Amino acid sequence: MAKSKVNRKPKAGKIFLIILFLLLAFWLFENFTYGVKKTTIQSSKVSDELTFVQLSDLHGQMYGINNGILINKVNSLDPDLIFVTGDMYSSTDESGKGKQRAIDLMASFEAPVYFVAGEHDANKQYLQDLRDVGVHVLSYDDDIVEIGDTKIKIYGINNAYFGPNFSLERNLGELSDEYYNILLAHIPNFEPYMEWGADLTVCGDTHGGIIQVPFAGPLYYEGEWLPELLENKEVYDKGLFEQDGHYMYVSCGLGNFPFPARLFNRPELTVLKIVPEE
Repeated sequence: MAKSKVNRKPKAGKIFLIILFLLLAFWLFENFTYGVKKTTIQSSKVSDELTFVQLSDLHGQMYGINNGILINKVNSLDPDLIFVTGDMYSSTDESGKGKQRAIDLMASFEAPVYFVAGEHDANKQYLQDLRDVGVHVLSYDDDIVEIGDTKIKIYGINNAYFGPNFSLERNLGELSDEYYNILLAHIPNFEPYMEWGADLTVCGDTHGGIIQVPFAGPLYYEGEWLPELLENKEVYDKGLFEQDGHYMYVSCGLGNFPFPARLFNRPELTVLKIVPEE
């Protein structure tokens, strides 16, 4: 008597569940884990190798209990300075938990922290709370730091938006070649920053364009669909940009707002190394 064959092919329902599980895992990976993005810049104005860590756009998100994973990682990188470029909690945070998480996070770092506000976290009491835990809050002012034989001047602005008459020189003065000049600004505004001439400008805000299309740039950015591909334009969505030896770095940030929708654009912790020119 012939034996009946057993159908060992997985059923459509099982295949669907496997695909759904893989998509969910990928979505969680893309939105709730972070990578360390390292960028090196050479400069004739530094005598020492400098390490800066940038955090941006956390929006109250947690990495480990009380952000312990993130804190331990930042401290293990042994940065000379830490730059925080705004929107560390969301304006919709009515409970205040995200705000307190941001304060506790910045208070836990071992290196000096320099902060500029974004459009979400410019609350006056919050800024004072940051000052009270030792964070250097910059709002159209500056600070001078010496690391080894290198003099650094750090400027910070807290503009959420820029009018046609906006001028960094009028607000911050002229730059001096005596220092390696750094500008912290939440929102990328490439042309005015390059015109002013800081050696390095550090920004956030964009969330990296949220959805990146491989080899084609952001899916949607500043009112345009696929602007890099269809319009052939320079898009300041994430990464390092340069003009005449002056650099702007835009972090894609660590969090999500208003909801987690990142795709091919994982959150990042940024490490900027400035090394003497060879």
